[in-house]
Amino acid sequence: MSYHVESVCRAQGPSYCRGKQAWPELLGKKAREAKDVILKENTYVDAVVYTPQDAIVTDDFCCNRVRIFVNCHTCDYENAAVIQIPRVG
Repeated sequence: MSYHVESVCRAQGPSYCRGKQAWPELLGKKAREAKDVILKENTYVDAVVYTPQDAIVTDDFCCNRVRIFVNCHTCDYENAAVIQIPRVG
């Protein structure tokens, strides 16, 4: 599974975002489990992206996107452990 996802960025800037914004309780959980929790707890998020820890990512801010950083490059992203607090953006 690739971590590259195309989605439409909605409502740029943290002051425009609604719903839960960060999930510190998901550190160490499997990425797929984290994705399920995020989508359930914030219905405004529709783009959850599995991202290797050292990936180069854009600096745009999207209220409907959460990147789940994992310690994984060529492994099964869904079963890799979450290594940074997932946040809207």
